[in-house]
Amino acid sequence: MKVYKVSCHDISGETSSATEQRVKNVFTKARSYSPCILYLSNIDALSKDRDGVSEDARVTATFLENMQTANACDSDWPIIVVATSNSSNQMSSDMCEGFLHQVVMKVPTEEERRDMVDFLLASVPCSSSLSLSHIAQRTAGMVFGDLQALVTHAKRATLRRVKQACVGMSSLSLQQEEDICRAGLCVSQEDFDLALDQLQAAHSDAIGAPQIPNVSWEDVGGLADIKAEILDTIQLPLEHPELFAAGLRRSGVLLYGPPGTGKTLLAKAVATECSLNFLSVKGPELINMYVGQSEENVREVFHRARSAAPCVVFFDELDSLAPNRGRSGDSGGVMDRVVSQLLAELDGLHKACDVFVIGATNRPDLLDPALLRPGRFDKLLYLGVSDTRGAQVKILKALTRKFQLGQDVQMEAVADQCPLTLTGADLYALCSDSLLNAMKRKIEMLENGEETDQTTLVVENQDFANALENLTPSVSEAELQHYKLLQFSLLAS
Repeated sequence: MKVYKVSCHDISGETSSATEQRVKNVFTKARSYSPCILYLSNIDALSKDRDGVSEDARVTATFLENMQTANACDSDWPIIVVATSNSSNQMSSDMCEGFLHQVVMKVPTEEERRDMVDFLLASVPCSSSLSLSHIAQRTAGMVFGDLQALVTHAKRATLRRVKQACVGMSSLSLQQEEDICRAGLCVSQEDFDLALDQLQAAHSDAIGAPQIPNVSWEDVGGLADIKAEILDTIQLPLEHPELFAAGLRRSGVLLYGPPGTGKTLLAKAVATECSLNFLSVKGPELINMYVGQSEENVREVFHRARSAAPCVVFFDELDSLAPNRGRSGDSGGVMDRVVSQLLAELDGLHKACDVFVIGATNRPDLLDPALLRPGRFDKLLYLGVSDTRGAQVKILKALTRKFQLGQDVQMEAVADQCPLTLTGADLYALCSDSLLNAMKRKIEMLENGEETDQTTLVVENQDFANALENLTPSVSEAELQHYKLLQFSLLAS
């Protein structure tokens, strides 16, 4: 049977009358091909006016009329109309009624992605180290077209690798070149990992682009109690789903406290250690000037999370997305509708046992109280400053674990010189400045000819001492006292 493919973007004209005429021409041409399949891609483009805002009733009526008369001609051969759309929400209800069947193409599961990659690599020479299961695990949320692009990028990575290896060879004999050509290009696991990193980096600006972060517990200093609380909320339902079959589970965690205390880092570490996909969304990214678009963005984030399950959705700056309703001051009530949509999505998470939500905020007092009720962000965890020497030592050791330290450097001695009001970000700045001081000292010694080894960089105790002289706590005593009072008030409520 013939297939007549038409993009609805191509038949959408400047005016409604022009679009109507093009619709009629498409169906007339389809009748001349009968029996055939009329494939209309991006059908939602027909149901909107030129601005793409309101419904174009004239075009919709013309389309439905031609649909009804498509098989009412003298020909005995049918015309099967198949239409596709990226989102059924973009189509008008009248347009949807013109189709007898609606099929939702869901995002493939991990097993389906594995089969798709296996199909795409059927004729491609692959290394024995290539793991289809590993690729399927890292491609959560991807569809067939994304996997096709991934395989193409992996082939290019293989070509670059072989080309680079040949450049390093001084000369090749004719026989060696023939052997290389006969062997072909063998795609390895490293090629796929490189291609996947490139694709994820290219899509990282999209709202809720899923990926598994590369942050381990070793990168998080201290916070042992907070880690245990989060793992009880997230890891237990994943390891023992049968115990949570009754549906009484807590999937929302709110991290609050002064800025720079490691809220984002902790959320990424949890996702990494539990092998979960991680969707990081900043509150302001979801706010849109068009009516209804902000709520649609919230729905889209949770849709991606369910598609990429098991998944952690991390809302940074949650107070900017869900302020107290009735006090946001916007004339159109946009923020109130966004908060209501967010609450509805959180309530619907009980149906998806492998989607978890972590929120982070510096101002929990600005949040809508409904967010903190049971079943939503009902587990509140306070991340304060490192107010003990032991906690500071753990953070310093985590931050400097990849440094080459001098023999005179003792983290306990460095911590003794630090005030007890430093956040994790302050300690990060201390280590960063110390490393910079070591670099400056190294460059000066190389320029003066005092040292010739350019490969090693040793951070000495004096580098830390110089960095400490210029270090200022980012959170004042008054602000810390305010957060302490806020913690007590939230615990009491």
